[in-house]
Amino acid sequence: MPRPRCKSNIGFFPQVTYFKPAGVRLGEIEEVVLHHDELEAIRLKDLLGIPQEEAAKQMNVSQPTFHRLLLSAHEKMAHAVVNGKALRIEGGNVTIDERFTPPCGWRHMCRHGWKEKLVSQKGDAFPNKEGKQGGIMKIAITSVDGTLDGIVDERFGRSRKLIIYDSESKNHEVVDNEKNMNSPQGAGIQSAQNVVNSGAGAVISGHLGPNAFRVLQTAGVDVYTASSMTVTQAIQAYEQGKLAKLAGPDVSGHW
Repeated sequence: MPRPRCKSNIGFFPQVTYFKPAGVRLGEIEEVVLHHDELEAIRLKDLLGIPQEEAAKQMNVSQPTFHRLLLSAHEKMAHAVVNGKALRIEGGNVTIDERFTPPCGWRHMCRHGWKEKLVSQKGDAFPNKEGKQGGIMKIAITSVDGTLDGIVDERFGRSRKLIIYDSESKNHEVVDNEKNMNSPQGAGIQSAQNVVNSGAGAVISGHLGPNAFRVLQTAGVDVYTASSMTVTQAIQAYEQGKLAKLAGPDVSGHW
């Protein structure tokens, strides 16, 4: 008797689960079934750009299993597109882990009803996530020493500390980001994932590379730049609407 497989963690259930070629009747078309765990592997690796080791940890699977899911997903999607088959998303041995981000940004989520669905199930599932510069939300600020009087760290991915500040309660907590300082690769992505997991809706830092910016943008986290300021000064400037908002990465990768 085969050993039962452990369930894979997935961070979302897609709103759209069926894709078909235009101009072909449903009764005449063949289908390819893409499982939810295969789609999650695509989301984490190809959309968010998360390194395979970290993506496998998020899904609670081994790296070889994650690699097999990714290869299977690529093969199925290529088969459907090249051969004109419909793609149906269903099945898979999975469990939903809502700590991780859906495939679209938070703004799109709200429009598509994802947030409303989770709130109806669990209460306020994403507190302090909405707002604009100066509004009520959690803010993540890169810090050189983890104090409000310390300087904002110019490097996002390799910052020593992250300060998560609640602009409603005026309380803050410190997240240790030091293990990413000397990481040979993926530092920006992991730091961005730390921000997303904290529930912050905005980031204040010096500069961001393309991978980190892509993860934050996908999660709907706004990014603001602050230079030569203390964390307190940066928070005050944010609350007064004086910080510049980044529309894209402003440094190359591995900066």
